[in-house]
Formats: sequence, C-alpha cells, structure tokens
Amino acid sequence: MNRSVRNLWRKTKHYLRVIWLENLKEWQVELTYKPDFIRGLIDPLVYALPYLLYGVALVGGRTSDNLNKLVGTNDLITFVTLGYIFVGFLNMALWAMGFALRKEQYWGTLEAVFAAPVPRWVFALGMALHSTLHQGLMIFLQIIVINLIFKLTIHPQGILPSLVVIGLMLIALYGFGLMIASLTLILKQGWLVSEALSGIMMIITPIAYPLSVLPVFMQKAAMFLPTTYGVMTVRHFLIGERLGFSLWTSFFRLIILGIFWVGVGILIFEIIDRRTRRSGTIAHY
Repeated sequence: MNRSVRNLWRKTKHYLRVIWLENLKEWQVELTYKPDFIRGLIDPLVYALPYLLYGVALVGGRTSDNLNKLVGTNDLITFVTLGYIFVGFLNMALWAMGFALRKEQYWGTLEAVFAAPVPRWVFALGMALHSTLHQGLMIFLQIIVINLIFKLTIHPQGILPSLVVIGLMLIALYGFGLMIASLTLILKQGWLVSEALSGIMMIITPIAYPLSVLPVFMQKAAMFLPTTYGVMTVRHFLIGERLGFSLWTSFFRLIILGIFWVGVGILIFEIIDRRTRRSGTIAHY
C-alpha cells in the first residue's frame, strides 16, 4: 500500500469516526429529554391513523374497486400505510437534517463544531445518519402498531428489493437535506424553506393516492422527485402496484437523481459555508 492510499484510508476512517460521533451526540441530546423523545415516536402514528380511517369511511371498507382499477391492488389500508412511511423520509431530509445546524446555532455550539479539522459536510452526514436511524425507529413502531390494528398484507419476497430502493432514494434525499441545512446559515429561519418544499413534495408525491389522480402538470413534476419512484416502486414490490414505467427506469432515475441532488446539495453547502465564514455570520440566528 503506497503512501497516498494509506493517507486516503486514514482520512476516510477519521471522517467515518466523526460521522458516527455526530450521530451519537444527537442521540445523547435527544435522550436527555425523554418525554419529548417519546412524543416524537408517537407523532407519526397519530398523523397516519386519520388517513386510514378517512379512507375506510369514504370507500365503505378496507378494499376499493376503484383503487384496484387505478393501481392493481384494492387494499386501501396497506396502500396508504406504505405511502405514509415516505412522509417520514421527507421529514428526515427537509426538517431533521435542515434543522440540525439551526439547533447548533440555538445552542451556541455551531462555531465550535465547525472549527474541528474536518469538512463541514462530514457533520452534515453525521446528522443524516442520526436522522435516518431516528426515522427508521419511528417507521418501525408505526408499522408494528398499524399491523396490529389492521393486519397489513405484503409480499415478503419484496422486502429486500424495497430496501434497495429506499437506500437509493435516501441518497437523493440527503442531497435535499444538505441544501436545506446550508440555507439555514443565511436565512436563519430555515423552516420557511422546509415548510414550503415539504408541502409541495407531499402533494405531488403519490403518498396516499395514485399518481394518476393528480393533474397532468403535477404528474410531470412528480417525475423529478426521488420520493415518487421510491414510494411507487416499493408498493410495486410489496403489494403489486402497477407502474407507469419499468423497474429499470425506476432504478436508473433514482441513481441519476441521487447523483444530481447530492452534487447540488454539496455545491450549495460549500458556497454558502464560504460566504457565511467570510461575512462572519455563521453563528448568527
């Protein structure tokens, strides 16, 4: 192993350690406020149940012939539950990652953290790891409870490819998260951007309804979002939802969107980071 390879390996190990420690730090802070942590675990379930009960009330039961005609499955409960899982992933990218820097500003620790001898995006990846694990825990509990109440029906052989799809989608969402996190440094009130983007993405991503019920211009806009391919392809594997595109197209576009949004996220993060350091406003909020 030559010297340059050893240096690269040493630097990679250092970055991975920082990512892990940033994740641990976030867990320690969250677990310090246990009632708020427990509330955060329950919230997704509270928000999901009305979707399911409204659906049952509107169609008169768990199954829908119209849903079957539109997407190839009549199980309304499983269709909506699987879609609602992706709200958690959106929250991870647009709120949890975006607000990670805001929290450091609030605690007055951002300048100290940024003074560490590692690139800023390494901290952002640590926040991304923590957000992923946190959202994963909430989604797991949500599925367990809903399954106990409604008994979800999925194809077990579709679980593994679904995890691959979610992994590809998360890479693209990390790009969104990096972009939102950096905007916090100049806008300070980053929730304005998070709320606007979150609202738009939740409408045009076919979470609780088929893509075909959206107006045509929204259907076209949805094709630029990784969450559209994520939710539809996962439901295809788990409950047989019909896709308007091939599986190859879904995987290919998720990879392209991942490369694009991560590239955009890192670029914007670096530009804003340099700008705020020059102006001396990193810790202002």
